[in-house]
Amino acid sequence: MNIHTEKRTCERHCYSADIAVSYFNKEHSYDAHTLNIGTGGMCFKSNLFLQPGATLYVRLKETHPNSSCSGFCEGLRLVTLAEVKWCREMNGAEAFPYGVGIKYFESAY
Repeated sequence: MNIHTEKRTCERHCYSADIAVSYFNKEHSYDAHTLNIGTGGMCFKSNLFLQPGATLYVRLKETHPNSSCSGFCEGLRLVTLAEVKWCREMNGAEAFPYGVGIKYFESAY
C-alpha cells in the first residue's frame, strides 16, 4: 500500500537552489535546499523538522541552474509565504535529514 499518494495539483520540476526558511513572524531562519518546484509549491530538504500546518517565510538565497536539475524555474519565488503540508525523515541524509513539502499561499492580487 502506498502511504504517500500524489496530491499535487501542479506539475513539479527538479530545481536546485539554496533557501532560507523560518516560521512566520520568527526572527531565526534555517538553511535549506530545494529538490523540486512548481507553480503551487516546492519540496526541499532541511535540517529541522517543520510542523505540518505551520506557516513558513521562504527566501531564495542562491540558485544552481547548472546542476543536474532541469533548469525549469516557473514557481521559483524570491520570497513567499507557504504552508507546510508534510515533513518526514529522509533515509541516509545526514546534513539535511528531513524532506518538506510546502504549498504557496495565493497572492491577493
